[in-house]
Amino acid sequence: MTEKKPDIGKWVDEAALAIGLPIAPEYRANVILNVERSLAIAQPLLAVELDDDLTPAPVFRP
Repeated sequence: MTEKKPDIGKWVDEAALAIGLPIAPEYRANVILNVERSLAIAQPLLAVELDDDLTPAPVFRP
């Protein structure tokens, strides 16, 4: 079973609409490219499975 590639263009368009950020047509391709790069950079981190027993570190109070 192959994983279906997300439609990044649709993500960009929907996100821009949701936050009221117009993206000029001449910049749209570069915005999509940057989102794709960001996803590629984040992918290894998102692939790490964390143990359910992990707890956050205590808060340092001087």
